[in-house]
Amino acid sequence: AASLAAGGAARWHVLGEAALFAGILVFAWRVIPRGFDAKRDLPLVFVAGLFGWLAEFWGTRLGLWTYYTGEAPPLWIVPAWSVGALVIERLAARARASSLSWPLPASWLWPVMCAFVLISTSWLSFTGPGAAWRWAGPAAVAAALFIRRRPEDAVILAVGAACVFFADLWGVTNNCWRYHLQGQAGGVWQGIAFGMGFDSAVVLGALKAADVWTATRPRR
Repeated sequence: AASLAAGGAARWHVLGEAALFAGILVFAWRVIPRGFDAKRDLPLVFVAGLFGWLAEFWGTRLGLWTYYTGEAPPLWIVPAWSVGALVIERLAARARASSLSWPLPASWLWPVMCAFVLISTSWLSFTGPGAAWRWAGPAAVAAALFIRRRPEDAVILAVGAACVFFADLWGVTNNCWRYHLQGQAGGVWQGIAFGMGFDSAVVLGALKAADVWTATRPRR
């Protein structure tokens, strides 16, 4: 309210944040209902929420990012992982059914992993309590990429990275959450780049786990 009353750049900043957030909500509202299948979607909602909570626990307890409420992690952010997973699943399915389906060979995973490791090496270079656990996140990413490897994983990661970019752009620019390097030159974009790779891989892992769960459930 104070920023709106101040006018100028502060007012435009708030209006821009509100427009971006509204766009994200409307986009999710339009995408998720398409192709709804309770037997497939409910396991994904549960698994994505669980994986998201573990990711948030890891990041907030290490101080890699913090939320404006000070919670580590906040439970109110967990549903966003489930919603995000549903959006990514829908968009990836549409991409695979169109000319955007990219049949890349298995070797594509190596450059992806190398790029993520390079980003993680600089972004996760810190010391302090629990620093030994900092590589648990990249290890989880490697597991998501290489366990039950599938050609369609590339589409899921690409779609996920695009979705995470807009979500992170909204979150960090209004200080809903802050990455630990945010005060340094380029720290915001380095954090967003890490989030694009890390969050997309967490959702990919959730999709794979939900597929296994669905496939192993007894039929009635």
